[in-house]
Amino acid sequence: MAIHEPGSAAEPVGLFRINTGSCNGCDVELAVTSAVAEFDVEQLGCRYTESAHEADIVLVTGPLTVRAREEVLRLHAATPRDKVTVAVGVCPVSGGVFRDSYAVDGPLERHLPVDVNVPGCPPRPQALLEGIREALEIRRARREGSEPTRLPGDRKQPGKPGTDNFPARGRLSFDAAACVDCRMCRHVCAAGAIRFEERDESVRLTLWHNSCVFCGLCSHYCPTGALSVTGDWRLDHRATDAFRQIERGEVPYAPCAGCGEPIIPAAPQLLHAAFRRPNPEIEKLKNLCPTCRQRMSIGVPRR
Repeated sequence: MAIHEPGSAAEPVGLFRINTGSCNGCDVELAVTSAVAEFDVEQLGCRYTESAHEADIVLVTGPLTVRAREEVLRLHAATPRDKVTVAVGVCPVSGGVFRDSYAVDGPLERHLPVDVNVPGCPPRPQALLEGIREALEIRRARREGSEPTRLPGDRKQPGKPGTDNFPARGRLSFDAAACVDCRMCRHVCAAGAIRFEERDESVRLTLWHNSCVFCGLCSHYCPTGALSVTGDWRLDHRATDAFRQIERGEVPYAPCAGCGEPIIPAAPQLLHAAFRRPNPEIEKLKNLCPTCRQRMSIGVPRR
């Protein structure tokens, strides 16, 4: 989509930033989009402005703190009525790791309309450009008297291996076949982005990308590698699709080979992590409940 052709007489689109109390991580990445030619917003026909009255697109960073709330609302109200608002980073989107803090009064959409979310902690410069591009599409469509549409799956794919596709600040992937329901990932997730739900025939894991801060602790501590960080940094989306930004998988129950009680079998990855060379006797353990494992172990001589 060509927003602004070099040499054209079109006025550049004004980008106005509002910091609601951030750590400045997202602001540093936004600085890249004005200081580094590869990510410069001018290629999209935009420029940064310090005047709220010149704002065509408002970029909001940080969790909305109680102390900053009134000033943020005043600044946002001073921008033109037809502007597009973009929440940059997980903090304005969901509160991130600060969600339950007494000093935070977010998420941002509780107080003002948000059009585009660009989750991340912080988002990469590429993701920021795509979020701004998304806002430009919304702005153009509204001026034409319509709302933009985007088909599911109509997203830019990450780069090929060896170029830009490396596991850093990207979408989490879940391999249900490797999960043993230990829930260590939920325990170490400071943002509360991971939830488990016990169902009749399975355990369901849901990971909310709008809360994930890309810390990678879930992947680091997962004993079987069921969770992994990918190179897919493209997470920008319409705010109306916020609750669809999830990674989900079902871990099915299976009957215990000893007593028939439903259990989550031990994944092969777990056995290989615990035992260098699992033998047939050890392989039997994966389909036994803790009680039956204990019974099986009685009388076995210790080494």
